[in-house]
Amino acid sequence: MAYLTTPFKRRWILSTILVIIASLVMVRLGFWQLDRHALRMAYINAVIAEVEDAPFTLTGGPEDNAYAERIYHQAEARGRFDFDHQVIIKNQFYNDALGYDLVTPFLIEGSDRAVLVDRGWVPPEEVQSAEDARKFDEPDLTHIVGRIMPQEKHRGELPSPDNSQLMWYRVDVEGIGAQTPYEVLPYAVALIPPEEPQNEPPYRNPPKFKLDPGPHMGYAIQWFLFAAIVPLVYAWQVVRVDRKEREEASDSSEEASDDGDA
Repeated sequence: MAYLTTPFKRRWILSTILVIIASLVMVRLGFWQLDRHALRMAYINAVIAEVEDAPFTLTGGPEDNAYAERIYHQAEARGRFDFDHQVIIKNQFYNDALGYDLVTPFLIEGSDRAVLVDRGWVPPEEVQSAEDARKFDEPDLTHIVGRIMPQEKHRGELPSPDNSQLMWYRVDVEGIGAQTPYEVLPYAVALIPPEEPQNEPPYRNPPKFKLDPGPHMGYAIQWFLFAAIVPLVYAWQVVRVDRKEREEASDSSEEASDDGDA
């Protein structure tokens, strides 16, 4: 039992304190990873709830603005596309192939507002200008069903209808909307692929969402294990060294006693 207090002897006290501090830090890191795991699971549950909920019907009214935070939720609307104000999103992937997405304003029936719609992916060699993109027009598509896309804030100066930009690197709702002659909703919608395979572009390219809980729970377990193992290994090493030194001291004392007797 005396060995239990060995790490707290004067010669070991500084290193013991450092090991205790390190263990507490590892425990804190373990709880931090648990917090991240909880946040990730909350996000996953929120995404599942949005995906499984009934679709919103966009009317172009002010109530549509509230859907901006409902990312990945389905939304549907009736109206018509305005292909004259269509833009091209560069560096988009579809089945690991690099190309463009076509984003077209959809004028909502019964209102003077529009919603930006990502109609899908096209091969880059087939679209080098606004005129090239027109061969992918879908004038007969008057009822759309898609998912609300994640949004990013606009950076830099806004364009205008008189100084419009055709090529974009992301679906910048505020920027693209600024170059249309009408108001657009504060989010974009990506069309959902049909159940049957698509044989020609634009291939529907909805936003991808991950439901993987991630590695945070595993990391938390690792940190807690480290917090338990490190002090145990340290204490075992300290006791082992102390015991060895005592045995060596005892052997030296016995040898000295034998020499004295001789």
